[in-house]
Amino acid sequence: MTLFTEMTHKANKKSRAPYSKLSQMENNYSVFYDQREIAFISGRPDIDSDFDIVTEHSVSWDLFTRFVDAGKGSLYCVSNDPGRSFRQFATFFQFVEAAGGLVSDPTNHWLFIFRKGRWDLPKGMTETGESSEKAATREVEEECGINNLRIIGQLPDTYHVYLDADSDWALKKTSWFFMKTEKCCQAEPQTSEGITKALWKHPDDLAEILENTYGNLRELLISGQKYRQNHSQRETLSN
Repeated sequence: MTLFTEMTHKANKKSRAPYSKLSQMENNYSVFYDQREIAFISGRPDIDSDFDIVTEHSVSWDLFTRFVDAGKGSLYCVSNDPGRSFRQFATFFQFVEAAGGLVSDPTNHWLFIFRKGRWDLPKGMTETGESSEKAATREVEEECGINNLRIIGQLPDTYHVYLDADSDWALKKTSWFFMKTEKCCQAEPQTSEGITKALWKHPDDLAEILENTYGNLRELLISGQKYRQNHSQRETLSN
């Protein structure tokens, strides 16, 4: 019996992801299931595993369950309109919104937390009526005890799918913001949320982080590096 014998039809009974809430990306879309990627792309992928699955136009629920049951590999959906394929896939899941921050201190170190055995960034669910910016700031304050935060830019949204506490499938969109704090201070992990460490790392010294974090966060940190470089160049030109 597979993991999905009693769950296959649950997704169709849940609230669907509204198109207006899904990020409009230029070309490709990525959704992660644990450390494995579901990619919606326009070109043929480079296959590096016998467990990789390639399909065209759309991802059916049956194909998704086969991907999860395989336990390895990535799933690639090749389409002339990756955005449309991604939005169709999103309708299978209950939609959840979250927000978080990539925080830099005055010495240009970044804030990380250690939770559930992996390095992560402070983030959490968006409350009813709360903006993504407010939610991201609140989560950093609550999870790390960092105040005096200022949002200076937005980073790419990330998506991942998971089984929630009721064994229902959910698609979580996390909105990310690049933030600065005006004071150098020691972070205080919110242990009640399972956070065992909260510390600052220089963005040029992230090998330990990258070796033990989530796949979507690796891509986010690359975006953060690019944002940091571009922002520094703009500040230099304005001075």
